[in-house]
Amino acid sequence: MSLLSLDVAQCVHTSNKFATCKACVEVCPVKTICISDSQISFTPSECIGCGGCLAACPTDAYSLDDFTPLHYLFSFLEEQQNCFTCKGTQLPCIAALSVEELLSVALLSQEDITLDVAPCGECSIADVNLPLIHQRAQEVNFLLEALMQTKRLHVRELDLTSESKTDGISRRKLLSKEGAKKLLGLKEELNNVVESQETTPKVHQVTSADIAKIKTKNIPDRRSLLMMAMKRAEVPEMFHTIAIEDISFISQKDLDETTCTNCQMCYRICPTGALSSDARGSVINFNPLACVACHSCHDVCEPDALTLRKSFALENFFEPKVETLVRFDMRRCDECGNFFAYKGGEVMCHRCRIEEEEAKTLWGIQ
Repeated sequence: MSLLSLDVAQCVHTSNKFATCKACVEVCPVKTICISDSQISFTPSECIGCGGCLAACPTDAYSLDDFTPLHYLFSFLEEQQNCFTCKGTQLPCIAALSVEELLSVALLSQEDITLDVAPCGECSIADVNLPLIHQRAQEVNFLLEALMQTKRLHVRELDLTSESKTDGISRRKLLSKEGAKKLLGLKEELNNVVESQETTPKVHQVTSADIAKIKTKNIPDRRSLLMMAMKRAEVPEMFHTIAIEDISFISQKDLDETTCTNCQMCYRICPTGALSSDARGSVINFNPLACVACHSCHDVCEPDALTLRKSFALENFFEPKVETLVRFDMRRCDECGNFFAYKGGEVMCHRCRIEEEEAKTLWGIQ
C-alpha cells in the first residue's frame, strides 16, 4: 500500500492557527484526515493511497511514497499518451490530479485528453472521487475555452483490457468492491510488520526544522508546470475576464487602505510569497501567479481589509505582472520610534495607540 506523508512546514495550519483551509479533510474518501487545534492527523492503516488530498492541498503539503504527480505527468507527456486511467498504470486515481495539472497537460499535449472513469464502476470510493473528477474536468474545459484554446478534456468510460500484473493485489483491485476481502487479509498481514503507531492516528508535530522551512516561500511544482505550459500555449487574440468562482486555484485581491493597519501579517503568513512588501514595509504587492488560493492571508486580516476581487483576468497567465495593492506614508512613531503607516492625527503607530487606549481605560480617564 502507498504511504501518505505530510510536510508539516508546507501546511498553512502550521504557520497560521486561524487557517480555515479544510481541503484535505473534505476530499478524503475514507475520512481519516482530521484537523484539530491546527494539528493534522490521519491513521496510516486507514489511508488507501488514492491521492485525492495531494490534488486538493493548495500548498502541496501531501505526498505518496510511490507516486509523484510531476514525474508521472512528464512521463505521460514524453510517451505522448492521451488517456488518464488508474487501470494498470502508476496513477492511483484520476482524482490525484489537480485542476492545474490537468490544465497543464491539456495545453502541452498534442491532442485532446481522455479521463477514463470506467474503473469507477467497481471502485469503493467512487461516490467521493468521481464527482471530483467531473468537477475538475468541467473547470479545465471552461478555462480552455475562456483561454481560446482548442484542446479539451473528455470524461469517458473506456474499454481498456490491459492491466498491470503485480504480486498480491493491484491498487485498482485494492479499491474495488471485489478486493475488499483480500484487503482485510492484507491488513492482518501488514499488522505483523507495521509498527503499532501506524494503526493509530498520527498527529504531526512541528519541529525546529519545520519552523526553519516555514520561512522559505515556495511555489508548488504544479504551479511551475502551469506557468511553463502557458508559455508554450497559443496567445489568444483577446483576453477574457472570468468570475472568481469559476477558477479554484488562484485569485486576485483588493486591499482597503482606509482600514488596513499595515500589521504585515498577510504577506508574512503567505506561503508562496504572492503577497510581499519592501524593506520599509511601505507597500503591499500582489503577484496573482504565485497565489494558490489557500485563503490564509484573509484568515489573519483582523479588519477584513483584504478581499477577493470578484473577477480574475486571464491576461495574468500570459502577461504576468505584480500589482501594488496599497502604498503607505511611512512615519516614525513618536512613542516607540518604529516606522508605521501614517494616516493623519498623532504620529503614533497602531500598536502604541492601542496600548495608550488600554492604559487610559485602566486609569479610568476615558
